[in-house]
Amino acid sequence: AALLRSSRSLEVLSLGRNLELGDTAGAALAEALQANAESRLRELYLNGTGLGPAAGAGLAALLRSSQSLETLYLSTNPELGDAAGAALAEA
Repeated sequence: AALLRSSRSLEVLSLGRNLELGDTAGAALAEALQANAESRLRELYLNGTGLGPAAGAGLAALLRSSQSLETLYLSTNPELGDAAGAALAEA
């Protein structure tokens, strides 16, 4: 996560189909990316990573603050739930 807080060159991050990532790590990932004001990340693939409500809330906050993120893939994460889905849709 430390690298994500400072990277200025990463444009695509693909962690899809990594069920072990989970909700806690997903939330930490979102927090690290949000802390990087100079991020150039355009595409983030988190499909099938076991994300839950905490990660969903963190990713919604990331979407609201990011100047570069254009694409976010979250398919096959049923534990995100309705509240996280609504927060992501609002973002």
